[in-house]
Amino acid sequence: MKGLFSRTSCACKQCVACCERQPGPLAPGDFEKIAAHLGETPEVAKLHFWASPGAMVQNERGVQFRVGTITPRLVRGKCVFLDEHDRCKIHAVAPFGCAYFDTHMSAVEAMPRSVWLVQATLDAAYQDLRKELPFATSYKPTGY
Repeated sequence: MKGLFSRTSCACKQCVACCERQPGPLAPGDFEKIAAHLGETPEVAKLHFWASPGAMVQNERGVQFRVGTITPRLVRGKCVFLDEHDRCKIHAVAPFGCAYFDTHMSAVEAMPRSVWLVQATLDAAYQDLRKELPFATSYKPTGY
């Protein structure tokens, strides 16, 4: 399904600031791609991530619930994957929440991506991986 969406390319200060507030969530398959890109075993790669409380969503009946996600950890107030120049070390395989959203995106463009991501994160294997990770100690969601 990711193939239906185009990657964003913005690296302005507003978009990079997301890396300091709350890095984007992984979609199923992102963890494995990132671990391979880093040349790490899954056990070592898990040290870079945590279980985020996730987003509040509303179903078609109006019932709100939270969908737990996996996000890169924050270290010293920014994404663990930012280098000393605030450049992403895993840009080529960035999580779906980083690679397919930016702060300039319209709600019309963001909505189908958000819906796809919420549905994808309900995957049992994704949630099983999430259960193996420590719970986020810093969570600062903000609106765009």
